Amino acid sequence: MKNIFKNLKYAFVALAFVGCEAENNVIDQVFADVENGAFLRLVSTDGSSINKADTSSAASITYEFDGVDPELLSSIEFTISFVDRDDADGVEESVGPVPFGSATAADLSPSQFGKPSGVKGYTLADALSTLGLSVEQINGGDRFQLGMTATLTDGRTFGPGQANGNVSAVGGYYSSPYVFTSSVVCLFPITAGQWTVRMFDSYGDGWQTGAEGRGLRIVLPDGSTFAEVGLCSFWDEDPYDCIAELSEGVATIDVPSGLGLVDWVIDGDVYGEISFEIESPSGNIVGSYGPGTAGVLPVNLCNEPVQ
Repeated sequence: MKNIFKNLKYAFVALAFVGCEAENNVIDQVFADVENGAFLRLVSTDGSSINKADTSSAASITYEFDGVDPELLSSIEFTISFVDRDDADGVEESVGPVPFGSATAADLSPSQFGKPSGVKGYTLADALSTLGLSVEQINGGDRFQLGMTATLTDGRTFGPGQANGNVSAVGGYYSSPYVFTSSVVCLFPITAGQWTVRMFDSYGDGWQTGAEGRGLRIVLPDGSTFAEVGLCSFWDEDPYDCIAELSEGVATIDVPSGLGLVDWVIDGDVYGEISFEIESPSGNIVGSYGPGTAGVLPVNLCNEPVQ
């Protein structure tokens, strides 16, 4: 019996060695399949939004080369792409990536950590010219993407799609997605002409927008009110020239040329009954707002004529 236990002990030990050897072989294979290389860390970024109304609107990144000996860096190649996200016109106008300049090791300077570091930026005009696009072809929500790839002296390259999750995640120390995206927005001066506001109240007692009884306002940069519209309240006397309808009504606002950038503001919707839509002089519905809307309104001016 003792010999049986003795033999079993040797058998378990042998199995343990075989198991460890098999496990080591798996680990060796995993590490053999992983390539350790360079990455371009995003130190800081600026210009996550590009203004369609201003071709000097800009985006830029500060990047840092890391992961391997700096002596191995040969160059950094940049690309620019346009992603068309406007499905309304039925035309796919995405372009790129196309070459957008490069930097050699000699062009970089030491960062605070002693790593080769540089800055790459562009304006909307630069991007449009490189991609062969006009400002009329871009719209709100479209995207420009600045890509970068590091080339080493041994011929290896590291760029978009090659990094694992720890490196490609945005926001951590490594933060190297190799692509910086900027979305198109439209900060236009208000279009001259007649604006139309269609207003509704679901309860049928006019608008109650707060203690001051204010309506929908066009507010100038100095904080003054250029115009104010709304449905007169059944319960209170309104301190502005409101529309004397309780359930629905239409107001028009004549805007002169040169008024500049403005905000559309409504102070509140006390009972969750107010809705309205704003139509520009060119016939575009620049915003539709439901019950509960309050504050500075998001107004889509991207389809308005460039001024």
